Formats: sequence, structure tokens, C-alpha cells
Amino acid sequence: MSSSDDEVWLAYLEHTRDLAEQVLRADDPYDVGLQFMGDTLEVIATGEYEYAVSMYNLWGDLTDWVELKPAEEDLATVEMVRAAREWLALNPRDSDAVRRYFDAVRRYFDHWLHDVFHHDQS
Repeated sequence: MSSSDDEVWLAYLEHTRDLAEQVLRADDPYDVGLQFMGDTLEVIATGEYEYAVSMYNLWGDLTDWVELKPAEEDLATVEMVRAAREWLALNPRDSDAVRRYFDAVRRYFDHWLHDVFHHDQS
């Protein structure tokens, strides 16, 4: 990644933290989930950024849950909040823990996409 790419990626990570905080404050986090998806698509379109596709898939699954299973909206909302809290618990600003941070990000997406939503691991 070039330094320009690094700046875009770091700005995106900061933006996702802001969105996650909005999920925690929102009366209905569904709309913020849609914003997660839209803003992530913009990042994906600018180049291949590790984990952006996973972020898009995660919030796609969470918002689809609300749309496709309206009787489970309350549960889906609880899971949106949990996903946001877990994302905020990851700290990209800890320069001594960069490797641990990306390991934690990988585990975060493995849990949500594979364990919770049963995406293929291939």
C-alpha cells in the first residue's frame, strides 16, 4: 500500500469507528448499518483494502436480517449493537499492537461472517 492508500485506509477505519459509535447511540441502528455498507462500497471502489469487503458483508447480513426476518428485528438490532461494540473494542491506534490488532480484526470477521452468518471460508 502506498502512503496515500494508507491514509485512505486509516481514514476509513476512523470513519467506521464513528459509525460504530453512532450505532450505539441510534434509536434504530438499521439506517447506520446501511451507511456502513454504502461508505464501505466507496472504499472498495477505490482499491482493494483488506477487510473492507468483510465489513460490507457483515453489515449487509445484519441489515438483511432486519429486512428478511422482520419478526426478528429486535434480535438483529441487539446483534448490530454487539457488532459495533466489538468493533470499537479493537484499537487501531495502539502502535505497539498493530499485529495483534489485525489478528483481532481477522478473528472479529471470522466470528461474525463464518460463525454467526455461516459464510464460506474459501
